[in-house]
Amino acid sequence: MPNPILLPRLTAMIRLALCLQDQTPEDRLQSERMAQTAGLSGAEIDAARLGRSFDVGANAAIGLALAVASSVEVKVARARRQSRASGLTPAEINAVEREAARILRDSSVG
Repeated sequence: MPNPILLPRLTAMIRLALCLQDQTPEDRLQSERMAQTAGLSGAEIDAARLGRSFDVGANAAIGLALAVASSVEVKVARARRQSRASGLTPAEINAVEREAARILRDSSVG
């Protein structure tokens, strides 16, 4: 179920950042199609695969999602602070963490 707080573009970026490793070619193609449908350009897709974004807020959200995937609380706390400093609201930060956990659970990555 899509997260109503997160825009589809950001959800696609988070998925690309988290699901690179251990992804089948079919899953990789599906993630790329989802990103294209959400409006990401080729450069944005490539950046997301590297755990980055050209947008400051999206970059912080991707960093938070990657920190959640690491399961290292110090990294998560630092990424939360960075997300707040980048303008994400507490609701958006919580939504990113929930979405990252959902993607990891559903894809068995991590």
